[in-house]
Amino acid sequence: MYAAALRRALQSRIAVAGRSCVVTRPMVVSPRAYSSQGGRRAPIQTRMGQSSKDKSGDSSSGGSKRGNEKVSDFFGFHPIAVIAALTLLGSGIKLIIMPYWDWMEKENQKREAKKKESEKIRYTDEDIASFPFAQKTVVFVLGGPGSGKGTNSEKLVKDFGFVHLSAGDLLRAEQQRSESQYGELIAHYIREGLIVPHEITIGLLRNAMMDHPDCDRFLIDGFPRNIVQAKAFEDMVCKAKQVLFFECPEATMLERLLDRGKTSGRTDDNIESIKKRFRTYVNDSKPVIDEYAREGKVITVSCKGTVDEVYKVAHDNVAALLQKLDQQSKDKAKDNKSKNK
Repeated sequence: MYAAALRRALQSRIAVAGRSCVVTRPMVVSPRAYSSQGGRRAPIQTRMGQSSKDKSGDSSSGGSKRGNEKVSDFFGFHPIAVIAALTLLGSGIKLIIMPYWDWMEKENQKREAKKKESEKIRYTDEDIASFPFAQKTVVFVLGGPGSGKGTNSEKLVKDFGFVHLSAGDLLRAEQQRSESQYGELIAHYIREGLIVPHEITIGLLRNAMMDHPDCDRFLIDGFPRNIVQAKAFEDMVCKAKQVLFFECPEATMLERLLDRGKTSGRTDDNIESIKKRFRTYVNDSKPVIDEYAREGKVITVSCKGTVDEVYKVAHDNVAALLQKLDQQSKDKAKDNKSKNK
């Protein structure tokens, strides 16, 4: 019944796209063209004039078309999506890398500026050679850490017109100078309680002396720390006229240093560094004092009394030394005058 009705409908005239046409090739409908739904037969929807063979061919051609579309994709993603993702990725990488790149550029500029600054010669060889170091009165102030070298030196500066040069202060200032090429090296030596290479220390002291061309008297505090430094200073700068040695018990020095460390902010005012400094003083600095003592150049000041008592001893000895040097200078001037006649 269904087949006969469908055949009559297909053989009739129908309007397609505004014109009439006659289906000249009737479609053969087989029972297979129907499926069963709930016990009833329902026709499978197929296009008009299409056989099962044509349908399979069309399916294969559609599959081929879809395959071609997949080939044009990029690993299963649409090319536009891939381009957008790469653009976003590039922007993200740029946001991450560019700040780091800028930071690297700034660091390189800082290093170059630091290198140029460190390569600058503060005083030329001609300046150093022409400076009258031999005419200067240099007094070394020695003693263990915390013996009172700095405190007494400040008072001697006021009373006798000395320029006080602290080797430790000069080294710490050089360490903190951003352009210094020796900053990290100095920090390591100070932290470990070791002696900084004499080339660095003597260079700083020599430059500091040349910064005061009108002064004839220099107190150099905390230097030399060993025999090598003492000999090098004599070769590179001048000989010291006298050594002022503050003799202080180790227990007293330890107490002073620990108390000072509460407010000084110095990296070497702690118990570990203090013990290392004591060992360095006994092993390296004490032999320097013994060497100068054999030359008769040491003035020993005991630190067992009060602050005023200790300074009075130092004051009187320095006054006697300067008087002696002034007399020697006058005698030398007289001899030169007589020779010229």
